[in-house]
Amino acid sequence: MLFRLAKIRLFLQNSYIGDFLYFYGIMKRILITFALLIAGLPVWSIEREKDSLAFVSAEWTFTKLEGGATAMTARMQIFESAQSIAIIKYPARKFRTELIHSPGEMAGKTSEIARREKMLMAMNGSYFNMKQLTPCTYFRIADQVLGETSASESFRVNGVVGIRNRRGHRVKIISCQPSDYNEITERWHSVLAAGPVLMEDKEIVVPEITKSDENGNGTDAFYDKRHPRSAIGYDKKGNIYLIVTDGRHPGDAEGTSIYETALICSFLNLEDAINLDGGGSSTLWRSEEGVLNHPSDNRKFDAQGERKVPNIIGVFR
Repeated sequence: MLFRLAKIRLFLQNSYIGDFLYFYGIMKRILITFALLIAGLPVWSIEREKDSLAFVSAEWTFTKLEGGATAMTARMQIFESAQSIAIIKYPARKFRTELIHSPGEMAGKTSEIARREKMLMAMNGSYFNMKQLTPCTYFRIADQVLGETSASESFRVNGVVGIRNRRGHRVKIISCQPSDYNEITERWHSVLAAGPVLMEDKEIVVPEITKSDENGNGTDAFYDKRHPRSAIGYDKKGNIYLIVTDGRHPGDAEGTSIYETALICSFLNLEDAINLDGGGSSTLWRSEEGVLNHPSDNRKFDAQGERKVPNIIGVFR
């Protein structure tokens, strides 16, 4: 996928090829739309193909990082809205991924914790108590349980992201209820509960719309409304993806619903993916450039609006 994005970007640098690609894209959309209509597929299938093409053909800015990692950012119009997306992709076998616990007085912005721990790349972790700055989902490093999933998180926490070995080269995402944490993750080195799980075996596993009540009135504020989102996933080649969609910036970054976040993961051809804490927590960082996205806590479309968090996902060499 990244090769395809880079190839499209290179093509567009040539005006003649760019013109050809523009008309080719129009014809492709017409043909795909016609095929979907003939097949009797619902209208949303047509819209999803349109969004996929817009995602792939967006003006991505690529930065090659050490060890075969890549950072990519873009602003685009998808889901009939303005979106700003930042992604870091890295081969798991060449880096060490760690879950970092930094609660209470040690809590800090993702960038602050990352610099303190001398990381190369980092993203915010899972849900937490904003007053105490402590985890409110299951969190274990080695034999030490650092947090438990509270009953109030059951509506969205249905999985875990874990590091399966001490070297940090084996990242795993799996659906998992609290009663199964010990059995399923017993041999894992570290585990952080989050959710909802967005993709399993390349299939989106969250609904497009989640009604907020039994009568079907309204929509669920967490699932269906657009917010800044953070997600982690991996592809079949063993590459890890750290993904942040900005939000709460009308006209610049509307944010995504849970289903739209899952669609972005599917556009990247991920095998498995899980949603992490979002809102003002959503932050993607790398050592040389700093914060890559536009955290929303300061209500400005800049890189300064980070929120203090008690856990992050860190990447080392």
